[in-house]
Amino acid sequence: MIVSAAPKAKAPSQDRGQRRVDRLLDAAAYLILIHGAEGLKMDMVAKQAATSPGSLYQFFPNRAALLTALAERYGAEIEAIAQSNVRRQAAAPPDSIEQAARQFLQPFLAFYEANPAYVVLAEASDRVFAGSGYDFGEDDQVALNMRQALQPFVASAHQSRLETVCKLLITTAHATISAAIKLPPVGKLDWLAELDALIIGYLRGLV
Repeated sequence: MIVSAAPKAKAPSQDRGQRRVDRLLDAAAYLILIHGAEGLKMDMVAKQAATSPGSLYQFFPNRAALLTALAERYGAEIEAIAQSNVRRQAAAPPDSIEQAARQFLQPFLAFYEANPAYVVLAEASDRVFAGSGYDFGEDDQVALNMRQALQPFVASAHQSRLETVCKLLITTAHATISAAIKLPPVGKLDWLAELDALIIGYLRGLV
């Protein structure tokens, strides 16, 4: 995902170092919810993680490196969810395209709910990562995995459209779920119900 020569995070060489990195990334995620991705300061992260600024800079030379590492951690989790979904559906195939789509997308709802800082970071990505070469490319991987999950149910006449359809649906779902996070519980349920109806209605046209 990184295609520029921007400073990168230093990989920890020991388990203790990895635990420290995880604690710093957790602190950054917590603070992003309060101050936003653009309002995050390195000294805030060190204080929140109860570590010295020197220890923070040992692993992350600047804020861009810290935010990139946090985004990559989220991206790896999202891609792992998508791949796990495909394996689970291969082991226990769904009965319909509706069931396949819902089973594939449900774990992402749980991920977004558990990681609201990812939503904030993704929304600010155009500004925070401008010129760094970082790209939230996990959506493309998720779309490819979704294609694998839905392909058995799609009519041969529509197979050529499936990759584009999955990219469109993942992009739509990403934006809709991000918006739903900010809504009160009742409004969130209504919002997600409409997303479900939109996706299922669209997919039925491919069968």
